[in-house]
Amino acid sequence: MNISKIPQSELNVMKVVWASNDAISSKEVITKLQEKNSWKRTTTLTLLAKLVRKEFLSAEKIKMYTYYTALISKKEYLEFETKYFFTNIHENSLKSLITALHENNEITNEDLNDLENWIKNKDE
Repeated sequence: MNISKIPQSELNVMKVVWASNDAISSKEVITKLQEKNSWKRTTTLTLLAKLVRKEFLSAEKIKMYTYYTALISKKEYLEFETKYFFTNIHENSLKSLITALHENNEITNEDLNDLENWIKNKDE
C-alpha cells in the first residue's frame, strides 16, 4: 500500500469517513462538511472523487447514493504523517522535535517527565 501526503481539505473528508467506522454515504459526508466547514456539495464530491483516485477510499453505488469506505485507516495515515514530519521537518532528531514543542509551550515539564518515565519503562 502506497500512502501519500494529502492536503488538509482531503484530510477533513477522511476524518468524517474514519469517524463513521463503516461505509458512509455521500449525502452524510456532504451534510457533515456543510455543517462543519460550510462547504458546497460540489466541493465535497470533488474531494471524495480525488480520494477514490488516490486509493484512500473505495466507492460503491447503491441505489441513489454512493457509499465510501476507507482503504487507508486513520492509524496508518497518522503513522505516515508522523514519520514524514519527523523525517522531513526535524531531520530524524527527537531533540529537535521535543525542543520545538517545549519552547512553544505545546508540552509542559510534566509532559516531559511522563515521557522520561515512559522511556524508562517501555521495555518492562
